[in-house]
Amino acid sequence: MSVQQIKNYLTLVRFPNLFTLPSNVLAGYFSSNTYNEIEINTIILVILSSACLYAAGVIFNDIADRQIDRKERPNRPIPSGKVTQRSAIILALLLMAISITVSYLISAVTFIVGFILIATIMLYDFVLKNSFFGPVVMGATRVLNILLGASPNLSNLIVGQFDDGLYRLCLVCFSEFVYIAGISALSRYETNKNSTFHLRWFHTIPFLLPLSISVYTASVGLFNGNAWIYLFIFGSFIFSTLKFATSSKPMTNSMVQGIISLLIVGIIVHDAVYIGGSLDSWHLGMGTFIFLVPTILLGKKFYVT
Repeated sequence: MSVQQIKNYLTLVRFPNLFTLPSNVLAGYFSSNTYNEIEINTIILVILSSACLYAAGVIFNDIADRQIDRKERPNRPIPSGKVTQRSAIILALLLMAISITVSYLISAVTFIVGFILIATIMLYDFVLKNSFFGPVVMGATRVLNILLGASPNLSNLIVGQFDDGLYRLCLVCFSEFVYIAGISALSRYETNKNSTFHLRWFHTIPFLLPLSISVYTASVGLFNGNAWIYLFIFGSFIFSTLKFATSSKPMTNSMVQGIISLLIVGIIVHDAVYIGGSLDSWHLGMGTFIFLVPTILLGKKFYVT
């Protein structure tokens, strides 16, 4: 396989976006496990399972969109013929098989969550993506990704072994859900037939609400004081991004795509609030920002939407 072929496949799976998945897993794992010993091997396996499912999901997404992409995005791997549909399907099925196998090795709960996530991905790609419920289902996939990270601890949470653990995890999931649903809804304007798009005040709600949820969780002590450090970073990111978006009136499709790319990077910043707020040492959570480097740098070479 040539270097160009490898690049085509990396483009197909939205390679930069894969680095936004570990923060989901870590947010789920640490927000649901603040007392037990950290199992590094388990975390790595869950991240592998998550990455395989995401990659398979975006491949099936492009397969479902192949007719539309021939008109609106002809340079993408499948409509351009750089990757054949048959090869794409084989790769997606292989990735799903790897994910399910790894999930089975982790725990029964992880295995079940993985299957539910697969069903949700397929439902989004082939049934609900272009419907009113599309952004809702997309948000649900990221929630399930967080639950995948929390799955090694879910049985303990359900029986009430960890104080406030289930409530904390639910708030993390809800915050992520709103944020991702907002990105998904905004992405519908990326290929809008109109040449321009005006960002209205109601478009900012899905990004300000997660910030409010983060403030609440830190204020009531569900997460430790370290959360405020990351909350300041997340808040600065959200306000600067929205300021840029609202100051650009009207926005072209390419500008909308740029805003979406920024908000996708912000997933890592969002998750860092809950990761950092779950760890004893404030600087340990800073390791989450390592994932920003490949996400941003690779985002300049591969498309992410």
